[in-house]
Amino acid sequence: MTISTFPQTSLGGAAAAVVSQLEPPGVQRIPCPDDPTWRALRSSDITASVAAALIGEHEWETAYSLYQAKAGTLESDVEDSGPVRRGRLLEPVAVQVLREEHPDWIIRHNSGEARAYYRDATARMGATPDVEARDPSRGPGVVQIKSVEASVFRQKWRNEGGEIEPPLWIAVQAIVEAALTGAEWAAVAPIVVGHGVDVPLIDIPLNSAPAIMARLRKEVSEFWRRIEEDDPPPPDYARDGAVIGQLYAEDDGAEVDLFGDRVWELLEQRDKLKNAERAGAAASKERAIIDAEIIHMLGNAQRGRLSDGRIVEAKTINRKPYAVAASSYRAVKVK
Repeated sequence: MTISTFPQTSLGGAAAAVVSQLEPPGVQRIPCPDDPTWRALRSSDITASVAAALIGEHEWETAYSLYQAKAGTLESDVEDSGPVRRGRLLEPVAVQVLREEHPDWIIRHNSGEARAYYRDATARMGATPDVEARDPSRGPGVVQIKSVEASVFRQKWRNEGGEIEPPLWIAVQAIVEAALTGAEWAAVAPIVVGHGVDVPLIDIPLNSAPAIMARLRKEVSEFWRRIEEDDPPPPDYARDGAVIGQLYAEDDGAEVDLFGDRVWELLEQRDKLKNAERAGAAASKERAIIDAEIIHMLGNAQRGRLSDGRIVEAKTINRKPYAVAASSYRAVKVK
């Protein structure tokens, strides 16, 4: 069989041959032509796209927010709008660019009716690589496509030396996809639309992949233990304020005791920041972090009683609609 005899657009025998060579022992390759099947499988696993959250390296996901999503306490569906919609629409363009720039590769776009999900059922990890490819000189590989706005690309995709370098969480995603598919190389292809369409191919070294995967498997095992034992990881109050706000969106009118040194430290810091808020928005952001921790202490309770008799209150404030839709939030006060 000669690789070059198969057309790039083929999803038949050649692509199937590539996939069969990629699939490593212990990993299931599950066809997912429909979104409900794909989402159901992903819901049971830690997927490559969020794995970096468990080692504290994801851009917007944390171990705490991931726990709440997998535990079913928060909805995790991503709306098909904005950057998500842009990525969905531009992904085929990036695949076409790869085909034009690498005509000697066999390329399989892992989407639509041809989509496959790779699952390590024992580890409960999964991946849906965007592209599976065979480079005649390097063998089978995977390519992760990312749609990146031009200014974001300039700010976040270049290192101090000006060289193109993907964010770490995306590199981790590519490494997980390579591990679960048995790929011999991995790359990230950001599609950046400006005056033209740029799709630079960034190789992700796999020499550190065994160590990264060993750590991830350990963290994933610990994560599922926490789920089974109802033992959430501690929140990152600087990043998880919105998640805490959703979890405890409505007070129940109850009162709890707030004892211990930590609450006094928080209130002292909060008072200082509140007094300093006139100087700028930075203090307000810091106070929001403290408020998130206080609300986490209260849970759904409306108020907490301090040892000196004062009350810390976080009632639900319902705002009536005016120019925007109605909303509610928890407002922390010390009486």
